[in-house]
Amino acid sequence: MKIEEALTKLEEITARLEKTDLPLEEAIELFEIGLNVAAEAKKALEGARLRVDQVLERTRGTFDLEALDGS
Repeated sequence: MKIEEALTKLEEITARLEKTDLPLEEAIELFEIGLNVAAEAKKALEGARLRVDQVLERTRGTFDLEALDGS
């Protein structure tokens, strides 16, 4: 699952959980699904960070990276 899809799914789950008339069993199921989706999103983010770190390592010394604010 792509990170964007996971975030959209989490937003949908959150919106459904915020309904006060949701039966307890359904709320627990949604909570469980949400935790699984969050775990997938975390794994995707960790993978993206690893890729960025690898790119930076390969290009170390090739470019001087500056902070976005110019400092």
